[in-house]
Amino acid sequence: MQPKQKRCDRCELYYPESLDKCDHCSELNDSQLARFKAQHQETLQDNSAFGKYLLFGSVIIGLLLLLSFL
Repeated sequence: MQPKQKRCDRCELYYPESLDKCDHCSELNDSQLARFKAQHQETLQDNSAFGKYLLFGSVIIGLLLLLSFL
């Protein structure tokens, strides 16, 4: 069972409800927070691109398997 989460108003990430403040951004000043958010957004975009490559690869493998049975 996962602990309950709440969303930080500052960085918009989730953190455990048992903590008093966000463990992602509570120690960051405004300029560090801006860099953190930009880096997080870039990571999300990279993960999305990687997922598309995996999907494309799995479709190709599926087609090759389908053709091998014909």
